[in-house]
Amino acid sequence: MRNYPIAAALGVLALTLAAAGSAATLYVDNQISGTVTPISVATKTPGKAIKAGSGPTNMEITPDGKTVYVVDSGARVGTVTPISTATHTPGRPIKVGGAAYGAAITPDGKTLYVANASTPGAVTPISTATNTAGKPIKVGKNPQFITVTPDGRTAYVADLGSGTVTPISTATNTPGAPIKVGKVPQWITVTPDGKTAYVANNGSGTVTPISTATNTPGKPIKVGSYPYAITITADGKTAYVACDGPGTVVPIATATNTPGKPIKVGREPGVSMITPDGKTIYVTNGASASVTPISTATNTARKAIKVGGAPGAIAITSDGKTLYVAGQASGTVTPISTATNTPGKPIKTGNTPWSIVCAPTVCRSSSTAG
Repeated sequence: MRNYPIAAALGVLALTLAAAGSAATLYVDNQISGTVTPISVATKTPGKAIKAGSGPTNMEITPDGKTVYVVDSGARVGTVTPISTATHTPGRPIKVGGAAYGAAITPDGKTLYVANASTPGAVTPISTATNTAGKPIKVGKNPQFITVTPDGRTAYVADLGSGTVTPISTATNTPGAPIKVGKVPQWITVTPDGKTAYVANNGSGTVTPISTATNTPGKPIKVGSYPYAITITADGKTAYVACDGPGTVVPIATATNTPGKPIKVGREPGVSMITPDGKTIYVTNGASASVTPISTATNTARKAIKVGGAPGAIAITSDGKTLYVAGQASGTVTPISTATNTPGKPIKTGNTPWSIVCAPTVCRSSSTAG
């Protein structure tokens, strides 16, 4: 079973591909080192590390790519540090609740929501215009994962402790009635049309579909033991669910919410990323130090690609040519050519990289922080 409680988190890396002037930059959040390392995408060389808290656990970036927000739960009082991508300088840390972890930013870039598992049970909204924290929003017992709908109207917060998902109106920052799902919900992904949120229930071996129009749950979909991350195709027709227990990825037809035949991958499959053309999904295998490419046309796995130890984050450039995979154990980021599925020379970062985020104009990404 994959378990990511805040207090026991070994560390999180966030990778962000952003436009820094005319050059794209990869930002790596090193949890144990307490730093963020900028990497030039053009030369694949790291720059000077940027200090960002004592134990950064997640990152988000504004849609315009100008600011990276680093979530730090290393101290008793959680903080979020804004970093200017133009100058690579950190701003003053913004205080939020304890055990800060999951975070999500609205599509208009105006508000960052941060889950605080030990506040207890709260989400802190941050104005990106002023970098000030608003009043904490009470939700559940142990919130860790957040996502925002494509229209930006609702933030959905998964609570591991109560087995619920709480919708928050972003217009008023008020929580709605908690939606009962399965045990230990650890991931939420919304379909591109914004009509359905899919929740992976790690403790129940199921995925719960939620109608965003009515905030009512549908019948749980059985997928296998310890489901974790969910990735949905751009056309919204298929949701791919990584299941830790059997080491499989289960495709779900969203039209009928029926699971297909499990696809065998490596050990402890985690996050995944679909190429812009929709033809291939890449899945990280945390215990196999590899990434498995899967053909979405046939739902068959290809030969696994070796990367750094304990891969826990993945990103793909907007042109679909290069995949970047962060290895927790190796402290590296491995570039992979998607044309040949061959890895390049690992890029050295700080200690314990894990999660990924990036500017949508440069790349798409997925991370262990949801």
